[in-house]
Amino acid sequence: MAEMRKGFLERRRGPDAVVKAVWWIVGISWVLIITSILFIDQAKPGSETFFDRILGVSVRNYWEKDLLRYAFYVFLVNLAVCIIGFVLNAMRQKRKTDKISKSIIVLAFATLSGIIWYLIR
Repeated sequence: MAEMRKGFLERRRGPDAVVKAVWWIVGISWVLIITSILFIDQAKPGSETFFDRILGVSVRNYWEKDLLRYAFYVFLVNLAVCIIGFVLNAMRQKRKTDKISKSIIVLAFATLSGIIWYLIR
């Protein structure tokens, strides 16, 4: 903990509104990236199992384009959320204990890789 100077009274009581907003943005970003991963999982072609072969069930062998488009839109929204969170987090660097959220950076790179994957696929 920081040293207390003589006659100095610490008036700050925990995280302020900007830090709490960054926490909420990180949570929202995690929900969005999980949503887009679920869309991609549902859009991918099915794999044929033993029972499918025995029962003669046909399996979809193509990507569901509508679900991939939804995942792309969720990725775009998530990128915007990550950028807003990063800007808010970068503006709030006044205390020694203030740190850039690593989660926002990781989520932004994951989102960018998802967007690039969609565009070159």
